[in-house]
Amino acid sequence: MASKTPVEAIFDSLKGSWRLRRSLDSVLPGFPSGVFEGTATFKAREPTAHSAAGELLYSEQGELKTDNGLTLKANRKYVYRYNADEDKISAWFVKEDTKQNEGREEVDYLFHYLEMDSAGNAWAGRGEHLCELDMYWAYYEFRMPKVVEEGKEMDVFGVRYKVKGPQKDYTSDTAYERTFSTDVAVL
Repeated sequence: MASKTPVEAIFDSLKGSWRLRRSLDSVLPGFPSGVFEGTATFKAREPTAHSAAGELLYSEQGELKTDNGLTLKANRKYVYRYNADEDKISAWFVKEDTKQNEGREEVDYLFHYLEMDSAGNAWAGRGEHLCELDMYWAYYEFRMPKVVEEGKEMDVFGVRYKVKGPQKDYTSDTAYERTFSTDVAVL
């Protein structure tokens, strides 16, 4: 049995449930600053693209407490794909009209590819996305265990988005911490 590449090991380590805490810091007054806390899951699903060796449905839910005292419920979904031929991870938007159909979400369009590089057991992924006139720069940090063994997976990772344009100007920092077993059924 061939061993996994570090990128494939990172992708597989995402499976399961996570607690998340996100700080939003907006420069523009019309976009809220505050702290979002909630849960996220990465559930395996059958690949829907011929180039994908694996797909994970990312689903998060929680509450955003804004700096001006409002509390808002929020959720979002993405599909993450692993392409074994290119040894790459990509993030895809989920079609708006299928977000509530757990397990039947349709992939819409590309959010970003993660260009990965390493420094010891820490791996960084970078991607970018132009949304009309607003630019999103994504930075992921994955900390893998020193020895990647069967059943030994990462238990923390982080994602930062810097978003700038005429409609948005904010930074989002999210810390993820594993909460439950990674035994998650394929959808």
